[in-house]
Amino acid sequence: MNEKPSKWKVFTAGIIRENPVLRLVLGCCSALAVTTTVSGAVGMGLAMTFVLVCSNIVISALRKVIPAKVHLPCYIVIIATFVTVVQMVLQAAQQDAEPSGELRVAIGETLLAYKMPAVLERFKRLAPGVRLSLRSLNCYVIRDALLADEADLGIFYRVGNDAALLMESFGEQPLVLVASPALSGGIDFTRPDQHLPVSFIINEPQCIFRQIFESTLRQRAITLDGTIELWSIESIKRCVASNLGVSFLPRFAVERELNSGELQELPFSPTPLVITALCAHHASKFVSPAMRVFMECVQTCLTEEASPAANAAAHGDQDARRLMTT
Repeated sequence: MNEKPSKWKVFTAGIIRENPVLRLVLGCCSALAVTTTVSGAVGMGLAMTFVLVCSNIVISALRKVIPAKVHLPCYIVIIATFVTVVQMVLQAAQQDAEPSGELRVAIGETLLAYKMPAVLERFKRLAPGVRLSLRSLNCYVIRDALLADEADLGIFYRVGNDAALLMESFGEQPLVLVASPALSGGIDFTRPDQHLPVSFIINEPQCIFRQIFESTLRQRAITLDGTIELWSIESIKRCVASNLGVSFLPRFAVERELNSGELQELPFSPTPLVITALCAHHASKFVSPAMRVFMECVQTCLTEEASPAANAAAHGDQDARRLMTT
């Protein structure tokens, strides 16, 4: 007759020999999680304890009911259910919490320089306890950083659809071809199959509006003297104003120079070419109070500019048609 195991052995079996983390390698993410705050450590510890205790109770109660062939899948479903419950409870508890901690935001250069100052000022006023970390990156790098959880939020231009990201648009931004008023006549970017004796001044190859411009030139079989690559939008504008070449930039980045006469807009497309500006984060990422406040600031400050931008695009379209008919 088999000897009945002692209660102590039964108790310790669930801690070591029958522990899902050690035996089935389940719940390793929670077990190996790292935090820099005491409150975070206590919270993760309590959450992990709750998940392990509750899942062990349910699994023990159902072990004779579940067929042996599907033990592991059923265990995973049970554990995932309790993890989801804990996650929802934590999210609900933090909805009304004061924004705190660190917020990592990656932003495109033109958006950071010309659109974000008002957003950042408002965010600093509403969330003074948040440590804001800003990085200026190109759109493709921002998308990859969001997917790799190297950034909490991304403010950039759409570079394709990605189901893993939740994206919220704050307006289409028209693009314009600009040159110095001193540029000699006869430069027509709307006529195909030609070589134009002018240089294109722009930043890195992964720049989305550079890609749109160069793709359009290839479609029209237009060649230029060359390309001048600069990292700063302000440097690009100064070189264009000095008649060293032309550039293709968002209208909001050159609005002041167009109004003052430092730059002129050249006809390029019968209908304005636009890029969509986005605020995005990973679809599975918990939206912290700091993230929520920052996204609200983006919508408040930048959505208000959408209508003026659309009006500017319409005016630009009318100007382009007028220039093309003269």
